[in-house]
Amino acid sequence: MKNISSLILFSFISITCWSQLNVYQNVISSGGSYDSSSTLKISSTIGEAFIQTIGDPSTNVFLLTQGFQQTFEVNSMTFDITVSNPLCNERNDGFAQVSNIIGCDSNGSYLITWSNGNVGNRASNLSAGSYTVQIVDTVAGHSACAGLAEFKIDAPNDKPCLLKFYSGITPNGDGRNETWIIDNIEAFPFNKVKFYNRLGNKVWEGTNYNNSTTVWGGENLSGNELPSDTYFYIFEAEGEVEKGWVELTR
Repeated sequence: MKNISSLILFSFISITCWSQLNVYQNVISSGGSYDSSSTLKISSTIGEAFIQTIGDPSTNVFLLTQGFQQTFEVNSMTFDITVSNPLCNERNDGFAQVSNIIGCDSNGSYLITWSNGNVGNRASNLSAGSYTVQIVDTVAGHSACAGLAEFKIDAPNDKPCLLKFYSGITPNGDGRNETWIIDNIEAFPFNKVKFYNRLGNKVWEGTNYNNSTTVWGGENLSGNELPSDTYFYIFEAEGEVEKGWVELTR
């Protein structure tokens, strides 16, 4: 059964994005300034006509076309992205999360949209690849105040990692090999494990086996110690089934 390394990698990205996108202004012919969005200011002299402001949040580049002696101020937005890579290159258990959003004179009302279709502060079920997140200030009067950032989800390695099932435990109280451990079980958190004796009778079962709170240490369904013997397991996760045996020695 394919799996991957248990290492979860976190990275932090700090993004600054300009707030105006495709805003159009007219400068009054008598001079002065005109501001249609309340967030971008343009000064002019008498006789200046039409000014078009084009903004691209993905590149932080803004261009004033036409007019002269113009100055402008554009609000900026900053935010952090926390990225967690998937456990392996074949899985989609990575995620990304936005935090510390600052800018656009907002009261904290933002619409956050991810390129994988998720909405909100967190995007889940991400496999390795490139993604974008857009944050838009939804406060009335802050027209087109938005931030757009691209980020990458990496796989920790280019080789799949296999679940490893051990064939023996010795729960005798010496602190060694006391419980049955499945390597890389964290990549398959939704699973079922069942143990049977030689007669085919179920002696133990667990849901969402995790090597710690749900783990087999040689006890039966009532929590009592099973005798030394060979027991047989069935492991199920994500439609796959693994079968094997474990030698219990006290």
